[in-house]
Amino acid sequence: MPAEHGRDRVSPGRDGAWSVESPESKGWQARRPATRTSAEHPGTAIDWDGEIYEVTKVEPRGAGVRYTLARWDDRHTIRRLERYDDESEARRSGERADAARRMGIRRRLLLLAPLGGHLPASVQEGWEREYDVSAARVTAISAFPLFVYGILCTLSLTIQGFTGQAILPFSLKALFFGMFLMVESGLRLSAAWGEGRPAGSLEGHLIWELTERGRGLVRRDAGR
Repeated sequence: MPAEHGRDRVSPGRDGAWSVESPESKGWQARRPATRTSAEHPGTAIDWDGEIYEVTKVEPRGAGVRYTLARWDDRHTIRRLERYDDESEARRSGERADAARRMGIRRRLLLLAPLGGHLPASVQEGWEREYDVSAARVTAISAFPLFVYGILCTLSLTIQGFTGQAILPFSLKALFFGMFLMVESGLRLSAAWGEGRPAGSLEGHLIWELTERGRGLVRRDAGR
C-alpha cells in the first residue's frame, strides 16, 4: 500500500486504483474523457513514492476532496508532474497558510481603506502587489467622503456669503479647510477613477514621513 502523506487518508479502490482523501484541495485535475469535439485529456500526473499515477476523478467531500488515482497509462504524454510526498504536502500546507494570511490582511486593508488611502501612492502600490488589493480603489474610498464634505463646506460658504447666515455649525477656518479638501480629494478621485492609479493626501504624506523619520531614529538608537 502506498504511503499516506500529510493529513491525507489513503484507501484501496477498484482495479488497482487508490483513493486519497485530503482535508483541502491540492489543485489536481481529473481526467477528461473524449467527446465528439475533443480528445481525451489525462488527469494530473502524480509521482507517488516513485510510481507515476493519474488523477482520474476528483470528488468534493465536505470541506475536503477525494482523489482517485490510477496507474499512469503510457500512451499519454506527461506534460506536468506533481510530487506527492511529505515535503510537497508541507509546501502545500505552507502555501495555503500564506494565502489565508494574505487574504486576512487584504480584508483588513479594505476595512481601513478610509485611512490607508491617504498614505503615499508607493505604499498603496506595495499593498496592491503584495496583497492584491486595488490601490486605486483604496484611494477612492478614502477620498470620496472628504470630497462630499468639501462640497458641503463650499456650498455653506457660498450661501453664507449671500445671506450672512451659516448653514453648517463650523468656523470659517473649518469651512475653508473643507474647500481645500474638496479640491485635493477631487484630484485624488480623478487619479483613481480616471487614470486607475492611487494618490495619497498631503496629510497622509506628512504623517507617513514623520512616522518613517521616527522609525529611523529608533533604529539608530537601537544600533548604538
